[in-house]
Amino acid sequence: MKTKLALLSAVLAFSYAKSQERPYTDIQMRNYSKKIDSIIVSEKAKMNDELDALDKTFKENKLSSEEKQKQRTEVAKKYEEIINDKVDHQKVALEEATKELVKNSVMGKGKVFDRVGFTQNNAVLSLRDNKKTKKELLKGDDFNISFGFTNLTKSAGSLALGNSSSEAMFGRSTSLVFEYRATRQFGKLTSPVFYRIGLGLRTDTYKMADSKVVVQQDRQLSLEDFTAGYLRNSRIINNYITVPVDFVFVLNPKYTTENNEKMLDNSKGNFRISAGVYGGVRYLSQSQILYKNFEDHKVNYRENINGSVNNFLFGGKLSLGYGALNVFIKKDFTSIFNDNAKINNKYGIQIGLELLYINF
Repeated sequence: MKTKLALLSAVLAFSYAKSQERPYTDIQMRNYSKKIDSIIVSEKAKMNDELDALDKTFKENKLSSEEKQKQRTEVAKKYEEIINDKVDHQKVALEEATKELVKNSVMGKGKVFDRVGFTQNNAVLSLRDNKKTKKELLKGDDFNISFGFTNLTKSAGSLALGNSSSEAMFGRSTSLVFEYRATRQFGKLTSPVFYRIGLGLRTDTYKMADSKVVVQQDRQLSLEDFTAGYLRNSRIINNYITVPVDFVFVLNPKYTTENNEKMLDNSKGNFRISAGVYGGVRYLSQSQILYKNFEDHKVNYRENINGSVNNFLFGGKLSLGYGALNVFIKKDFTSIFNDNAKINNKYGIQIGLELLYINF
């Protein structure tokens, strides 16, 4: 799990770094090209004015053909030198900017690193244009990863997180959620309340306790003692597509004025509390047993679970946070397992941390 999270973070950071370096370089090149074009157009216009004046003088018989050609050559050389000097000056400026870009990349500085930390709208990493107005920052979209320790309770109302009678092992049973979320302000621009709706993928892994393994027979699920060798791991994995809906309350609202409009300042980290609900649809459940048999061979046994796990999920979430740090507790109001599962504790509960928060 740690390896997967580290790899995902590295890929995101690398991709973002590359996406930032290219636009910066492209902008510099476009600006350089525009300035060169501007110099050439401007100086050529001046040169043409002088050449037109020479033609007029020649037509008035004030210059001979030889003198006219001589002066035209001198004018062309003069403006060629002017253009070359100005182009060289711009070239030096471009080289300095390029050297600074390379230095920042090598030394670990630059725009990408400036955006890592508690950035705008409470994100760890922001892909937003930092020139956005304060009003535009009051709404946004983000990608969130959360990790929690989960357990099973006897009822929908029970909050016994460390329930000792649970068939799952608390501390080794986990939940991982990937979510895309859209956040909007509720009410006026000064309102400290936001609503958030999203779409996510949730994977719950329940590590079975006391050397128990899952046994399926005629769509019935039960836990039995393992007798086929040395048991290394026994777990149930449930996968869901989820839709979370949250209300976010800013506890220390700060205000600013922009274009004569007073509004909540959401450009910096703030304290907040969030409350919401979520619904889910199960798309896959598996039993996994990892063990060594009596011949000392490693075995990884997987079996899809059918008929013992409920297809729908509904629950509530409460979280407290500051900046990019969010601690949450989730409680499933519907049971994970149905009556076909011979398990005493069937309702999920978890406590965890939102690990990564990227807005754009």
